[in-house]
Amino acid sequence: MKRLTVQNQRPFETSKVPELSVPEFESEVGQILSEGSRMMGLFAVEASVDSKKVLAVLGNDETSQIYLVKCLFTGESMRFNSFANEYPNTNYFECELAENSLIVPEGHPWLRPVRKQTVILGNIPYEFYSMQGDEVHEVAVGPVHAGVIEPGHFRFQCHGEEIYHLEISLGYQHRGLEKLLLTQDENKRAVLVESIAGDSVVAHSMAYSLAVEALSRTSVSLRASVIRSVAEELERIAMHLSGLSGIANDIGFAIGAAAYGRLRTLVINSLLLLCGSRFGRGLVRPGGVMFDLTEKSANKITENLIKVQQDISEINDFMFSSTSVMTRLEATGKVSLKWAGAIGMVGPAARASGIRTDVRSGFPYGAYRYHSIQTVTLDSGDVYARARMRSLEIEESLGYILERFVDIPQGETRSEVNPLMENSGVISLSEGWRGEIMHAILTGPDGKIKTYKVKDPSFNNWYGLALSVRNEGISNFPLCNKSFDLSYSGHDL
Repeated sequence: MKRLTVQNQRPFETSKVPELSVPEFESEVGQILSEGSRMMGLFAVEASVDSKKVLAVLGNDETSQIYLVKCLFTGESMRFNSFANEYPNTNYFECELAENSLIVPEGHPWLRPVRKQTVILGNIPYEFYSMQGDEVHEVAVGPVHAGVIEPGHFRFQCHGEEIYHLEISLGYQHRGLEKLLLTQDENKRAVLVESIAGDSVVAHSMAYSLAVEALSRTSVSLRASVIRSVAEELERIAMHLSGLSGIANDIGFAIGAAAYGRLRTLVINSLLLLCGSRFGRGLVRPGGVMFDLTEKSANKITENLIKVQQDISEINDFMFSSTSVMTRLEATGKVSLKWAGAIGMVGPAARASGIRTDVRSGFPYGAYRYHSIQTVTLDSGDVYARARMRSLEIEESLGYILERFVDIPQGETRSEVNPLMENSGVISLSEGWRGEIMHAILTGPDGKIKTYKVKDPSFNNWYGLALSVRNEGISNFPLCNKSFDLSYSGHDL
């Protein structure tokens, strides 16, 4: 086997990653995929005038192992045989590699832009998919929307009211964030990481901080780890409540929308008590946390969460027993287990289709190594399952936090961060409320970061949204869209 096997947030020497020829690379990556792993990253780590080195990151949810394979591309042979026809979960990663590094996946089923709307492979004009036929028409939505929403362009191919195909064009929020992360000092870098996706501040900060701690051999106290996990679960609860409120609003269930929204305020105010920010900004940093949990704040947070726990049980019972609600949610926007697995969906959207994937249990990190989270799955893969999954995860997160508050470990909340190791790397995964987040960092001979790659769960799941609306009425798109609730900025970087 020509691969390096690593664990989540365990540093490795970059020289130990096998550097393969293109045929060897194709064979080894294909073998790893055939063993049940999925693509987590595919990106250039070095580039010169006549050569490029590409790193493939693949993970196996069953074994908790991460596999690394490097490929050297030289001269004019900047191409390889695409894996996407047999393993669709590699599709978008190959598109991204082609867009960023001009390395061609030959035989790719549908090479399309990732963050550039009009061209592929540098300057080749891209044509949107279109259908021909009597009464077939195209509906274009965005990128500028009527509401307060980030920009994204959606093209529907319809026959009457029925959607045959949806193509999603993104990249309007592209900020060059990965390049910025290479040029900033550690304080500015932490602020940039918090801005990858403004509703996933804690989860992205966790992936970044744990990566830096791994590369610097820095130990963090159990107390700091527990506070971090509490903040991450508070963020998860808040955003799931926001999503449930949005789903209720989209189907005209006003009382549910108002009730979930009210409870979200209690949760984000609990984050405010913890660190002074309702979105968790400034809390998680390499070496620990910037704010300690006091007895007073712990008691108030506990009081808030018990209130949420009591009220949400009644609201959930009311919403999910309502005939009018269930008529709109059940059998709407289905993504089957087969397709969710094939395209590599992650997070609660994947678990709603029956895929048992959760970084907290599959690739445990921080306090989750000592305090496990129960992974729940549903199998209908529709809007109902994605909404119900949010409610189930809220219950699990509430229980997790309240259990931790019974006996919070003592200790310091900050540790001195050591210099980063030279010629080393780390793959750092965390479970945001949308799903798997990946931060990959490689250092050079001077210990400075030379490669920084980010993957937000939205990168995996936008194709899931496109699949969910096939054969649906176009009026169901807003509801399907809200049930996924994906990030534009997290995708665009």
